[in-house]
Amino acid sequence: MKRAATGQHFRRPRNKTGTTDTAHVRSAPPPTQPKPRKEAPPQNAASPRQFTVSLAISASMIANIEKPELRTFLAGQIARCLTIMQIDEVVIYEDATSPGNVVPKTSTEGAYESAAKKNLDASIFLARILQFCECPPYLRKALFPIHRDLQFASMINIESPHHTRIDDPCPFREGVTLETDRPDGTLVDCGLRNGIPCFVKDKAIKPGVRVTVKIDNPAQIFHNNTQSVPATVISPNFPRESQGIYWGYNVRLASSIGKVLSESSYEGGYDLTFGISESAPYIGDIVGKETKEDGTEGLPPFKHMMVVFGGSKGIEYSIESDETVNFGEDDIKNMFTYFVRTLKSQGTRRIRTEENVLIGMTAIRNYLPQ
Repeated sequence: MKRAATGQHFRRPRNKTGTTDTAHVRSAPPPTQPKPRKEAPPQNAASPRQFTVSLAISASMIANIEKPELRTFLAGQIARCLTIMQIDEVVIYEDATSPGNVVPKTSTEGAYESAAKKNLDASIFLARILQFCECPPYLRKALFPIHRDLQFASMINIESPHHTRIDDPCPFREGVTLETDRPDGTLVDCGLRNGIPCFVKDKAIKPGVRVTVKIDNPAQIFHNNTQSVPATVISPNFPRESQGIYWGYNVRLASSIGKVLSESSYEGGYDLTFGISESAPYIGDIVGKETKEDGTEGLPPFKHMMVVFGGSKGIEYSIESDETVNFGEDDIKNMFTYFVRTLKSQGTRRIRTEENVLIGMTAIRNYLPQ
């Protein structure tokens, strides 16, 4: 069959009388209310999860990268790895190879200039990108002011379950509180159709605060004639603990690798820790070999797990250069519950951080409760 020439149009077939045959043309259906999206739920949504998984990386992974596009791309790779592996907390620490480690930072105030300038803090840049990626797109304008560190961050999409779309029937949503004159509650922008807000009754929250809400009747989000949708403020951990739905990660800054473990975000600290090193024994030869109280093999029971990855010179160098840690070279492995490598053999001299995170967490997830 020959293609039509440029500018040539195909015409409808005509009947014997020369008139256009429109019997096969269907009329447009009348407008209807939008239907709920029928997307497959996340595979982990069936089993509630009570434990948490945290991960620590060094800011030195982007310390020597000049171009902001590449720095943002690497940070975006980490953000997607965190989401794919369902990490609940990421800790960014500084080591001797991180520029600006003389003045430790514990917040994301400031800007990352380039690796050629002094007194820089790559952890600020990395933390800001990770926070931006974790935030649902419809909330970013309200929560993140314009910043040069974020000029390329909008290209990253982690596609997390808490990044709900307009017509998603999920009862849980992230939102930001709005200014309102109503004395009986708070309005929350949750990215619903036509800008319809959620209404949290009998709870006064100041404007501009990010909250997690549970919609009382999810079917109401498809009604265009409603003024607000009743909802309840819940803990961000509730979707994970009640239905096993992954609900994003928190970002924490640490001034050294020792502070990663000593300044835990959880009460009681981390009760199961991994140190990842290329020179350590293989994980399959150590982890899961112990016999638990019930007679089975596997990881001991835990509430909060922490997996620590080394900097550009390895985890041993990061620990030895930390003045707050009083471990010798032979005692570094005693700092963690397990000191292992997650790849049995490798064909490259050094595994990069963004590669190590994906490889390491893939290996460790095989031992986690399902």
